[in-house]
Amino acid sequence: MVTTEQAYYSRGFKKSVSDTHAWRTVENSAKYLIPVIKPDFKVLDVGSGPGSITIDFAKNYLPQGSIIGVEPTQELIDVANENKLKNDSNLENVSFQLGSIYDLPFEDNSFDLVHAHQVVIHLQDPIKALKELERVTKPGGYVCVRDADLESSIIYPEKFEFLSQFYVLKGKNAVSTDTRAGRKLRARAIEAGYVLDNIKTSFSSWLVADDMEIKKRWTDSTTTRIKSGAEVVFPDDPEKNKETNEKAIKLWKEWSQDEKSTFTMVHFELTYQKPI
Repeated sequence: MVTTEQAYYSRGFKKSVSDTHAWRTVENSAKYLIPVIKPDFKVLDVGSGPGSITIDFAKNYLPQGSIIGVEPTQELIDVANENKLKNDSNLENVSFQLGSIYDLPFEDNSFDLVHAHQVVIHLQDPIKALKELERVTKPGGYVCVRDADLESSIIYPEKFEFLSQFYVLKGKNAVSTDTRAGRKLRARAIEAGYVLDNIKTSFSSWLVADDMEIKKRWTDSTTTRIKSGAEVVFPDDPEKNKETNEKAIKLWKEWSQDEKSTFTMVHFELTYQKPI
């Protein structure tokens, strides 16, 4: 079930995709907003996926507050609720519900902080979405958005550089993914009418390098996602698509076993305080 037409879900829900998001936490994916979040904040997490970041907020950052995770697909809501129960069945300050980023089911000025991680990157109308995030944010509250810049990915040694190209190719051939979304984030906020003086831009990165076990987990989840058919690199050429995916799987496995290998990707972050 999908609440509204959002292009990212036009090919349907795949658990292999949401599983690759489940390792994300506040520490590795939303650390930039720790300086502004307060223990009693009412928070909205738009595009909460399998709920790992949402649940982390609830358990470790909002002891007197609350958080709602929103997704447009019932399957992801079910996955998030399952993960909530596995994590802590007594966790009462987090919930998940259906909703579209284009038409959030909340009144104006409802939340102290509205968060969206790797969401705007996949939207056909990012400006409309950013306006909607601001609408439900209280005056004086914060809109916090983080998006990857897929074209910034770097992989080493050179024999694995095809995998960086693979990230870009699959992004460009996805229904709505913008492979340069990160670098455009500030400009899009300005286009959405955000007050220039209230915009703070930062960046951080994911780095997979030192821990061989993390490399293995990264590779296992990534290759499972490819094997499931979630990655369509050449939609008009099934044979070439199959060959490309098989090559990516082979290289990821080799990369994960190489002690010299590294992978990094830059993410841009927006922290916006809504005028009082």
